[in-house]
Amino acid sequence: PFFFFFFHYLATSMPPIPIWPEGSCIKAVVLDFDKTVTAKHTRGAIFQLAMLDDSRILNNFADLEFLQAVVPVITSKASLCIATFADKEEESLLSGVDLVRKYFDLAFDGDSKQYFKDDLIAAWNPENQEKDPRKVGKLEHLEKLRKTLGVKKNEMILIDDSGKNCALARKAGYFVINVPETEVEVDDDGLITSVKGGFNWKTWDEFAVMDTSAPKGGCVMM
Repeated sequence: PFFFFFFHYLATSMPPIPIWPEGSCIKAVVLDFDKTVTAKHTRGAIFQLAMLDDSRILNNFADLEFLQAVVPVITSKASLCIATFADKEEESLLSGVDLVRKYFDLAFDGDSKQYFKDDLIAAWNPENQEKDPRKVGKLEHLEKLRKTLGVKKNEMILIDDSGKNCALARKAGYFVINVPETEVEVDDDGLITSVKGGFNWKTWDEFAVMDTSAPKGGCVMM
């Protein structure tokens, strides 16, 4: 009886493990960063020293435990990429690619490069290149990542809180999931106490039931 209750306790107390969708041809999962991975918008840069505090960064994930569970699953089957409107800001303490890396290093014990290298972080704002983000969305980010990986559009999925970014990507031939923009509650110290939306289990459940098998033959199974 003791062992039964002990193993029952382990089985019911351990967090679930995300399952990769059977038959999926997806070779690259591209995550938006702000308000998809993060709870609050970072604006792509940190200028205040207090905001560099590790505990504040860890507090700003939409769902840290889910992210820690799902990233190893993703990278066992596909490439993990980040696409964000964040440039290198010379006057900032941290920005662009370095900001994304800081977040993921804190989430993965300082070793997030085992899951994705810097060349899989597409970080720039189209506005700073005199382009209209309402027209280009994340298309140039996706194309850069697609060429880096040598995959097809229908072998990539963009997960983003922007409906416009998702609509443009879907029209261009990518799979997309438009996650709800995060909504947060904070305490008197400005720390996040609850988060709704963003990249979480609901997103993964949606991915799990999507038909990403590319039946028209554009996808080669890994």
